[in-house]
Amino acid sequence: MDSQSARIDQLTPLRSRALVDDVYDLLLDKLTSGELAPDTALGIDPLARQLRISPTPIREALARLEHTGLVHRAANRGYRVAPPLSLEQMLELLDTRLVLEDGAIERAMRHAEDLLPDLDAAYEEHARAARALEGSGALHDQHRIHEYYAADWAFHQTILDHSHNRYISRAVNSLSFSFHRMRQTNAMGTTDAPVALAEHAAILNAVRTLDAAAAREALDVHLASLTKRATDAAGNPTD
Repeated sequence: MDSQSARIDQLTPLRSRALVDDVYDLLLDKLTSGELAPDTALGIDPLARQLRISPTPIREALARLEHTGLVHRAANRGYRVAPPLSLEQMLELLDTRLVLEDGAIERAMRHAEDLLPDLDAAYEEHARAARALEGSGALHDQHRIHEYYAADWAFHQTILDHSHNRYISRAVNSLSFSFHRMRQTNAMGTTDAPVALAEHAAILNAVRTLDAAAAREALDVHLASLTKRATDAAGNPTD
């Protein structure tokens, strides 16, 4: 065996990341859709048996999910679905969103003509998802609820994208998983769909008039209203 072969033989075999990614995506979907209740055990071996794969990709996927805040690892208890957010955590989360999204819409309005058609399309998709929740039993349909949350978030994401500041967008997106936890904590977000939709319409109308101050004010009203709804849902009215 020559020296070249010896060096090749000593290389550690590489394993495809595809399986880890698949497990991550599967669990993330169940976590963000609310299918897994807070404090649900996420045992590596039981999950491996259920999915008929080795424990290694399960372990790696859970380690990645821990960074989202949706999963936590407790001493002597293993991985579990994260507990509900406290009221203090929810208020801090919404305050952080306000700071970041205010900056985003201010910058996005510098290119309001470019923002408008994309925000209009995002609003229409949000409205469609809201209408889908009006049918009998729709509020118990996890697929429709998941679609509604995604459309709601996409409206805000459109503003972030048009801020042309990747760091603002990344910072807000890093909060998206915490926002899912907040919704699950209060079981809120779908029953107040008409209110949220009206608030999004106010933001869109302000953008349509190319009035940056009005757009920021409409966003602030929306996030303040969201804070009050979250607080009321937690049983601690701000009034």
